[in-house]
Amino acid sequence: MKKTTMLRNLLHEPGLILVPCVCDCLTARCAEAVGFKSACLSGSSMYDTEFGLPNIGLVTATEVVNVVTYVAKSINIPLIVIADDGFGPMLSAYLTTQHLIRAGASGLYICDRKPSITRGQHGIGDVLPRDEFLGKMSAALEARDKEDKDCVIIARIDAGATMGDEEVFARAKACTELGVDVIFPNFHPSVSKDKEAAKKHLGELYRKAGAPEVMIWGMGPDDFTAKDYADINTKLWVNARVDFIIAESILEFYQNFKDTGTLPMRTFAMQPGTGPAADYLQKLRGKDVWNEIVKRNTK
Repeated sequence: MKKTTMLRNLLHEPGLILVPCVCDCLTARCAEAVGFKSACLSGSSMYDTEFGLPNIGLVTATEVVNVVTYVAKSINIPLIVIADDGFGPMLSAYLTTQHLIRAGASGLYICDRKPSITRGQHGIGDVLPRDEFLGKMSAALEARDKEDKDCVIIARIDAGATMGDEEVFARAKACTELGVDVIFPNFHPSVSKDKEAAKKHLGELYRKAGAPEVMIWGMGPDDFTAKDYADINTKLWVNARVDFIIAESILEFYQNFKDTGTLPMRTFAMQPGTGPAADYLQKLRGKDVWNEIVKRNTK
């Protein structure tokens, strides 16, 4: 079965779907190994690990497509890809969608936020005019239909932070009418910091955006749990960004090596109960597959 079909079928299963963010082939294989049915190639995490650049519009579509080619081929589960604003005007969104699908993306989102060095942590910044955003989404859908109709197209809407919820509803309705599969109303700090109040607010926003009939990619406060998202009819919760975890772990490891001049034994072969053994890392690399090829072709 095509991975695009796998993702589309997954979206039609009942209940909330948890999707972890990944940044490269190894993290994607780890996500698959623990049993996730899909993964999302996080833009910010990928920019950190692959390019060493902030997420402010410096990376090109071609560079992202190259990374997607490797990550998508490294796993047997569908990969969702963050395609920013389509990396340019309407025709760029068309071409980006075409190239990402050919590279192995099973789903992708395009957002209405303009790339900017001044935007904040939650994506607050200038957004595209509604007609321009809808033109990009329409072009992405046309490219999708020519390449692979099962590829899932997601519309991320950041307009709420500066233009209010009514603009979110208007954009969500228009995207749904175009044929967008999932609506992603981006969370912004103006939502109450009180968890129950935020849950009520987002639940109402998702309902007005069409949930549960319209699939919603949920993004709420940091203390939201899977149950909170399920309670407000969220279809996807994409989270667990790993760039922070990777940076913290490596800094701790390097600092210890510099300060003590020693290496923990688990560096060489992690013991049961403390993490994956060295041979399990070989499994994540897929070495057993290559070993079998050698065996079959050795006289």
